[in-house]
Amino acid sequence: MAFRRPSNTSSPWVGLAQDGAVLLAVEVVHGGARPAVQWVGRVDASSLSNGLQTLNRQRRLGSSKLVGLLPNDAARLVAIPAPDVPRSEWADALRWSLRDHVDFEVDDALIDVLELPEATQLRQSRPTLTVVLPRERFVQVQTDVDDAGLHWTALDVSETALRNISALGEEEGKAHALLAFGESHSLLVITYQGELIMARQIEVQGTAMTSSSESREGALSRASLEVLRTIDTFERMHSEVSLQGLSVVLPPGSGEDVLPLLSDLIYVPVRAFRLSEWIDLSALGEEHPWLTSGVNLADLCALGAALRPMAEAAGRQQLRFVDESEAAGAGGPWSAQMGLRWAGIVAAIGLSAGVGLSLWASHAGTRAQQVEAELAQLQRSVTEPQASSVTRELEELQRKEAVQTQLREVLQGNVSATSMGYSDLLISLGRQTQPGLWITGLKVRGDGRDLELRGRMTSPGLLPAYLRRLEKEDRFRSRRFAQIEMRDTVAEEGAAPSGITEFTLRGREAAERMATQKETP
Repeated sequence: MAFRRPSNTSSPWVGLAQDGAVLLAVEVVHGGARPAVQWVGRVDASSLSNGLQTLNRQRRLGSSKLVGLLPNDAARLVAIPAPDVPRSEWADALRWSLRDHVDFEVDDALIDVLELPEATQLRQSRPTLTVVLPRERFVQVQTDVDDAGLHWTALDVSETALRNISALGEEEGKAHALLAFGESHSLLVITYQGELIMARQIEVQGTAMTSSSESREGALSRASLEVLRTIDTFERMHSEVSLQGLSVVLPPGSGEDVLPLLSDLIYVPVRAFRLSEWIDLSALGEEHPWLTSGVNLADLCALGAALRPMAEAAGRQQLRFVDESEAAGAGGPWSAQMGLRWAGIVAAIGLSAGVGLSLWASHAGTRAQQVEAELAQLQRSVTEPQASSVTRELEELQRKEAVQTQLREVLQGNVSATSMGYSDLLISLGRQTQPGLWITGLKVRGDGRDLELRGRMTSPGLLPAYLRRLEKEDRFRSRRFAQIEMRDTVAEEGAAPSGITEFTLRGREAAERMATQKETP
């Protein structure tokens, strides 16, 4: 997923980051001598969707290139050696190894790999920084932007966004460390040649810098310990590269003694990072808090996300969980929101098939075992005088056993797509899974075009992003559904909706048959 492409630097880029109940936005215009910040926005947001809608009403973001910052707890950044396979196969090859490094299912997670610069690579291995994003979190942020009638140009994480800021302070041929304090935590990154080398989250809040001297000293002591550990690890792993020093982004309202205290605790040179030396902030006005009080981590990451085209122009690796050409609103007769939602319902097949077919496979396996037991018992009881009647029964059981075995193999993906009438359909559906959605009924007639699929889901918002995934399957690339039915379920008669939505998808032939049945008295 990481790739480089030319950027349209004339268009405004907006970096967006949610910080608690506040949505932060920074617009940057590229193309001049320096990137220029045009405005900084902060809106109340009970959810990302609500915040985007409010911000869109205020700033009309339809023509802007939006880079969304994933929540801090969404993606995982894992340092892991590169597998001994071609670069294009790294993501798939690492999937198994990542199981031991994350606390969520990685089978259908989005995986991107950042390769370290050659000068930092150890002789015995090729270290990488691998980003893992659960698919359900990806679906959620996609749904949120769809609800606002907008689309993402790309999604990013705090570590690579802050990397874009740290790269501004690098000296030629040296690595650079940048420490920024946030409301809930702080973040340290080390960059070299504009690329992310190391990153560490530090459980120190920026508000501690504005507290009493005792609290500030305690917080700085904890922060410096984590910084020293990271620098020590960097120097051991990347001895070929020297570290020029540590730049500190002082949080708003911090005491004047923060830098001296850190300098006493850390053996590398420590200096204040001054954003105005690298970014044109003149449009904000001299009284803007960024210029008078300073910036916090969330503001800085939103800015770093908006600096994406600058990083791309320098050839730096980028995370790109969203392709602009595939985003809602990129074209077509439907609106961005409705087009993706209606089309995405078809993708419910992919979301639900995994669970449904898994249950089906379990049932088929159980029945196959029963048939095998019956067959074994029958074989033991067969005698020569009974051959005429028993043989026919034996042959019938053998036929049933063969069918059950074939079905079980199909559901397990062990037979080719042409060996059974609907095996390619079942295999295609089985490749698409999603927690929170399951199949309750499946009817297929004829050549498979007369299809009716029934299921349940915990939220209709799970559906939209999976249409594009399902369309990549050969069996569904040209398939269209003519009828869609959805309704909320209730626990009992007269009760409130249970939060579970039932759905039925019908192909053209199934829909026509259903219409004929309704017209017939």
